[in-house]
Amino acid sequence: MITGLEHGVERFFPVETVEAARTRKINDPSLLLAGERGGIPLEGFDLGNSPAEFKEIRGKSVVITTTNGTIALHRVRRAKRVYVGALLNLDSLAQVLDSEGSASVLIVCAGTGEDFALEDAVAAGGLVNRLAHNSLSDAAVLVKSLYREANADLTSYLRQSRNGRALAGIGKIQDVEECARLSVTQTVGVMQGDAVLKLV
Repeated sequence: MITGLEHGVERFFPVETVEAARTRKINDPSLLLAGERGGIPLEGFDLGNSPAEFKEIRGKSVVITTTNGTIALHRVRRAKRVYVGALLNLDSLAQVLDSEGSASVLIVCAGTGEDFALEDAVAAGGLVNRLAHNSLSDAAVLVKSLYREANADLTSYLRQSRNGRALAGIGKIQDVEECARLSVTQTVGVMQGDAVLKLV
């Protein structure tokens, strides 16, 4: 989503299920369908979930469903404020959060199914490492330490993760390398209603 918003996608509509995505497309044929399950693009969809696919979609709106990320977004959509972050935009996201001066920040990691996902924890730790908060939960201290260990070579670290190995196994190691780049964009996603837009 960060790559798409950076390159001109107008908005993303994250949904939990393939059926919800298809229904949304029926109701608004102008939408592009994007999604994956287990890293594999969905049959009949316009796009999968590889960052490179979202670099030429300027001015379009996309309904997207993924194995974990869109489910997490859909479930927190009623929170007071929801931002979308990744390793790609950590510096900018931290600046946004610090400028708001919130007393507390909840970082939601999508995981893999019901399981812990290493890449989520590394990215969460990178964000914690950049925030000015002094009172950290034990989980925040843990992921911050993990990030500091992984930071020397993020790409190699993420290649070793369960999802990194799975993507390599289906010929998508370039996606891991693309997503392991650190703070290369100022684009931050923000949820407004049921859509994720670029924070201006």
